Amino acid sequence: MTARRLLVAAALVVAAGAVLVAPRPAPVVTVAPGDDAGALAERHPGAVLELAAGRHAPFTITTAVTVRARPGAVVGGDIRVEAPGAVLEGLVVEGGHDGIVVRGVDGVVLDGVHVAGAELHGIEVVDATVTIRDCVVERLTSPFAQGIEIRNATGRGRSLVEGCRVIGGFEGITSHSARLVVRANHVTATTKRGIAVGEMSEGLVEQNRVEGVRGAGITCVDMSHCEVVANTVSDVAAVPAAWNSAGGHGIATVYYSTIRARGNAFTGLEGEPLLLLTGAVEVDRFPLSHWPPGWRGAWLAVPVAAGAIAGLAAVRWAAGALAGRRARRRPAVRAGPVPAAVPLRLRWLLVVIVLGGAAVQAFHMLEHLVQVWQVHVAHTQNRSGILGARADTEWVHFLFNAAVLAFVVLLWRAGRVTGALDRRGTAWVQATLVVQALHMVEHVAKLLQHLDDGVRTAPGVAGHHVNLVWLHYGINLAVFTGIVVVTVLLVRGLLAGSPAGRHRPARQTDRGTALTIDVDEEPARPLEGAGV
Repeated sequence: MTARRLLVAAALVVAAGAVLVAPRPAPVVTVAPGDDAGALAERHPGAVLELAAGRHAPFTITTAVTVRARPGAVVGGDIRVEAPGAVLEGLVVEGGHDGIVVRGVDGVVLDGVHVAGAELHGIEVVDATVTIRDCVVERLTSPFAQGIEIRNATGRGRSLVEGCRVIGGFEGITSHSARLVVRANHVTATTKRGIAVGEMSEGLVEQNRVEGVRGAGITCVDMSHCEVVANTVSDVAAVPAAWNSAGGHGIATVYYSTIRARGNAFTGLEGEPLLLLTGAVEVDRFPLSHWPPGWRGAWLAVPVAAGAIAGLAAVRWAAGALAGRRARRRPAVRAGPVPAAVPLRLRWLLVVIVLGGAAVQAFHMLEHLVQVWQVHVAHTQNRSGILGARADTEWVHFLFNAAVLAFVVLLWRAGRVTGALDRRGTAWVQATLVVQALHMVEHVAKLLQHLDDGVRTAPGVAGHHVNLVWLHYGINLAVFTGIVVVTVLLVRGLLAGSPAGRHRPARQTDRGTALTIDVDEEPARPLEGAGV
């Protein structure tokens, strides 16, 4: 296959993939006051439901949709979410028993919701995982109300409560038998506990501000494991005639719980900064036993790597078979002059460029190894690799993979122009180009989804069906393996001083023997005395 044809084919693959996977904007459905938002969600899965201004009745979401509130929209009662991946944005809930309830599902997002005047819970999460950001919970009516409660979710993943403001209630943010991160929240005016990790929970509590509360600012109770870092706790009053843990303490650790507390600041306490009761212990090691789960979380790296390399080898075999078939159909190569040798300076320049590009791709492979560790080993909140944590992830990977595609084309052209790659090496570079072209289809789709919907980590094409981290780890490993193989073959050919194929023996073809000439041999001389 000629260089021009292969380049055109790769461009067509990327262009066709971009057209086929270009995201279609989710339909927007307006929900007027009096409409049943839950029924509309069932009829329009994947849609964006916008609540128009006015007072809406309580509803239940059983299909993955996004529900947004326009200015002036208020829901007068409980919202129940029973659909994995559902999103509530900017909703205002007034009254009701529990405000917003998420039950039995994973991946729900509550972004910028405001709950006021609920009776028992502002936000209740039962046997589920959620991401709650920038919420407000206030004016709870029961003396035993809880602002945000996450419970009975031991067998599920980790929930996140971040950037919320909770005012009043018996407890501000609390957990029971769950795993959670409580970060950068502001809790005030609670009557028993500001932030509570309880009943065999595992909690990372960091960078929160708890002030003007009674009882205890932060608690870790009932055989829980807690990492409490860089929180500010101030103005904590004791509860009269209550048990010892409610004595106005900054952090109270009770009943065989384990805590590590670091970098916390306390002012205006009536009790102790850190109280340990009934078998509770303070440790200097990370106390969260499932945080991370250990290297067993990365066991899939081995079969995924094996599958990726096997896939690359299969594409390389197909490319080699196609090249061999085309070679057998060509007419015999006639003897002729060998092209002039590539200048030494140009060869060394190509070697430096090729090795530098391979090193950059090695760093990109490291990015995906870091992602595997972040997601499947450490379960960190930052899951964007190294550079992705400091830049727009989709743009970083799109631009880099476009550069990788151009680099693979450069390897192929360098091998052809200099003759440093033989037919086998050409098959390897063609296979790598095919895989990287398909990879670009994924990133074109991811970027379009990112620009269209604002999704920080878009799924692309195959990401809807398989784990996104493992998918791109495998694809990048296949491309990296191909680049390493081609780099070794190309550098060896360039440093050998003569283009590959200059010393090839005669090749048998269907039309006869193809003659080649070795330019390093002197032309044959007539023997002395022989007739001419």
